[in-house]
Amino acid sequence: MVASLVNKSMLFFIVTTFVILQLMVGVVSGFFLDTKVTLHNSLVVPVIVHCKDKNHDDGFHVLNSRDNITIKFKRAFLIRKTLWFCSFKWEKEFHYFDIYDQKRHTCTHCIWRIRTYGLCLDTYPDLICFPWNNINNFTPIQKRMLISEEENSDTILQALK
Repeated sequence: MVASLVNKSMLFFIVTTFVILQLMVGVVSGFFLDTKVTLHNSLVVPVIVHCKDKNHDDGFHVLNSRDNITIKFKRAFLIRKTLWFCSFKWEKEFHYFDIYDQKRHTCTHCIWRIRTYGLCLDTYPDLICFPWNNINNFTPIQKRMLISEEENSDTILQALK
C-alpha cells in the first residue's frame, strides 16, 4: 500500500514537472510575449534613432519627417525586467528615452510619437506625453556612453548633408 502511494506520488510529480516545463517552453517561445514598439517622427527634420537593450542593439536608423520604425522583441516571462531605450539626435538636439520598460508599460504594440519636448504614447484617441530622460540622473558611465552615442550620431548627420 505504501509503495503504491509512493509510486503514485512520484508519477504525479514527474507528470506535473513535465507539464510545467512544456508550458514554460510554449510561453517563452509563444506569440503572446511578442512586443512591438513603433517610433513615429512627428518633427519636420530627420531624426537619428538608436535603440537597444542590454543584449540587443537595433543599430542607427534615420527617420525622415513622418517616417516610422518598428522594433520587435520578446518580453521577459516571469520577472518583469525587459527594458529598451533609445537615443534621438536631430540638428543640435540629443535626447534619451526608455521606450519600453516592462515594469511600467503593458502595451504589446506601443506607438510613440517623437516631439521636441519628449515622446508621446499613442493610446488612441489620447496621447500621453513624457519628457526626455534627465541626463543629470545618469551614472558617470552612462553619461560617457551617451557622449559616445552623440558623437556617432553627429557623424551620421554629417554624412547625410
